[in-house]
Amino acid sequence: MLEKAIKLYEMMAARHAKTGWSQAQAAVYTEIAEFMRTKCATIEEATEKLSKPPLSIAPTVALMKDKINAYIRAAEDDKVRGVAEMLREKLAELDRDPNSVYDSAYFLTAQNLYTKYYAPIEAFKDIYKRYIELESNSTYTSYMSNKTSKFDKGFLPFQMAFEQFEHYESDLAECSRRPEFREVIHVSDAAYERFVRDAVRYRANPSEADPIPYYQDAEKRVAAVWENFTKEPIEEALKFRGERSKHGACMMVAPPDGHGDYEYTEIVTLDKK
Repeated sequence: MLEKAIKLYEMMAARHAKTGWSQAQAAVYTEIAEFMRTKCATIEEATEKLSKPPLSIAPTVALMKDKINAYIRAAEDDKVRGVAEMLREKLAELDRDPNSVYDSAYFLTAQNLYTKYYAPIEAFKDIYKRYIELESNSTYTSYMSNKTSKFDKGFLPFQMAFEQFEHYESDLAECSRRPEFREVIHVSDAAYERFVRDAVRYRANPSEADPIPYYQDAEKRVAAVWENFTKEPIEEALKFRGERSKHGACMMVAPPDGHGDYEYTEIVTLDKK
């Protein structure tokens, strides 16, 4: 029976060693198997000795060490400031006092550091999302149909995203230059710079994000140009219909370039009575 138990621990050690991620557990199970082989005559003796510290908690400590080492690798890959250093301190504490394995405060500390790191990045991503929505709204269609702006509905989510970001960071332009912020916005450098510039400007002066004044001005300019542009073609169309019609309609075909003449095709003419 003892040999079977030793074999079991050796198999567990081999399995952990093979993964490359649980070396502490591999070492502990190898140590336990060797202890049982050299220090125990029966399975009963092995069971009694393994139920007492430090061997009784050794597997738990080893498991925690492997988890912490995995967290350290992840923190270094993610470049989360302060997490790897704090976790290495916990490893050193486990070496000094194995009973500290039951103190999980370090895990909460790591979570808080991760939240502090990622929360502003997620808020930054949300600002970009709301910025795209704001820029992409069919504001002109809404304006032409009822002369009301979609600005309030479109700008409010943008404003709320910015306020969430400002819970963590105060300067969006400065943050935008950090690699961890740039790499989450998958657009060209020119588009990224325009987003940052517009977002900062809209936050400082919300009225600049409202496109309705632009459309109001554009409508006036287009109307003035259109009046002068269509005056002569319309007069020619009236001549084409002739004095015989009370009213009618014709199709005006634009020239292929700016130097050609308009052509007119009569659609319907109602003769004078």
